Amino acid sequence: MESDTIVALSTPPGEGAIGIIRMSGPRALEIALNFFLNKKKKAAKLIPRKLTFGHFVDDNDVIIDEILICYMPAPFTYTKEDIVEINVHGGITLIQLILRLLQSKGARLAEPGEFTKRAFLNGRIDLIQAESILAVIQAKSEKALKAAQRNLGGFFSESIRKMSKLIGEILTDVEADLEFYQDDLEDELTSYEEIKEKVKKLAEMIAHISEKSKSGKILRDGLKTVIGGRPNVGKSSLYNYFLGEERAIVSEIPGTTRDLLVEFVKVRGIPIEIIDTAGIHLQGEDNPIEKIGIDYSKKAIREADLIIFLLDASTGITEEDMWIYKDIINKNSGAIIFIANKIDLGNKIDENSFRSYFNGKNYIKTSIKTGEGLDLLEDEIEKLVFTGKASKDERPLMLLIRQEELIQKVRDLLQSALNSLEQGIPLDLISIDLRLVEDLLGELLGEKIKEDVLGNIFAKFCIGK
Repeated sequence: MESDTIVALSTPPGEGAIGIIRMSGPRALEIALNFFLNKKKKAAKLIPRKLTFGHFVDDNDVIIDEILICYMPAPFTYTKEDIVEINVHGGITLIQLILRLLQSKGARLAEPGEFTKRAFLNGRIDLIQAESILAVIQAKSEKALKAAQRNLGGFFSESIRKMSKLIGEILTDVEADLEFYQDDLEDELTSYEEIKEKVKKLAEMIAHISEKSKSGKILRDGLKTVIGGRPNVGKSSLYNYFLGEERAIVSEIPGTTRDLLVEFVKVRGIPIEIIDTAGIHLQGEDNPIEKIGIDYSKKAIREADLIIFLLDASTGITEEDMWIYKDIINKNSGAIIFIANKIDLGNKIDENSFRSYFNGKNYIKTSIKTGEGLDLLEDEIEKLVFTGKASKDERPLMLLIRQEELIQKVRDLLQSALNSLEQGIPLDLISIDLRLVEDLLGELLGEKIKEDVLGNIFAKFCIGK
């Protein structure tokens, strides 16, 4: 445990009804009692885990504020240290005064994430769970929140521990084979195949985690979705539909949208960064201002996770539509959903011709004006995110960037080890990759991690958490 006592405001800074000041460390109770008088304005003992009403006073027993105070003794606390939480009125000046008084008796102002860091260092949670606390706080949707809460409960950690146990068994087998290699060559060769099977199993486990994390990445960062197409096909109307308000100007005059319009929305609980773009058309290249908007559109399409490509069903597929698809949209590596809009005005799109023009793809018939078909669009977005399972897959795995990078390194090392095993390379050389895998899995859990890396992780937290 840490030897000093830290203090910080745990509620958001600024004016509010209540501010909660938290202290953690061996002197938390002692420091708090310097400033606490009960409702009879007398010094009093605090009953553990019970809220007690009283007054916060200064060194001269002048009342600063009416408070509720709670003392929670170690080790059954968030940090596994003594904790005192003081509920005060949420004024900026008042909270700053109380923090200064607590610091005057020996409390130190906490660094960002230091309470959670102490919970990790004191063994209450592992590093994956610690990072999941930040993911819970930053969750953009209920699905993201559920995924983060599963990791906080140990869902991801348990998977990593199983893999750590398996890599430990593999390395034990390798060491045994190296030690007894010259005594029994036949047994060594049999064990070589067993080791290969275990490494293969481990590679499959890590690949499964990587696949499940794809939908989790979208829950974490949001699905970057661009609405594209030629002018007047309904791009801004669809953008307004997703937002639930008239945010983009809708007009029959071409070129109404000149800049990118960007908002975050939720579709079926999935966070989406929705982007309305300027209509792309050949004549627009002649207008300098419109050309800038079209260039923005092209750039947004190149960077999109999903492109919703709008066509006008009432006019049919035009040469401009095919040019946009071939030269711009089809060069993007993201997913594409084709929308034939304005079916309330008729549908001149022949399905066979459509498939021949657009590489056998299908399209969704909609009328953004009447709302027809928009539920099918939302269905398709949900299926894309959850690999076709839609609402059945309620357990996506949400990893943070650090975790994604470590998982990818583990995958690469295991693939390298498998390739070496297939080639019959000696185990002492293969063990180098396997030991690195063991280290990386330990780094995920925080068992083997450098202090500077640890500092960077908790620096992303707010002060007081």
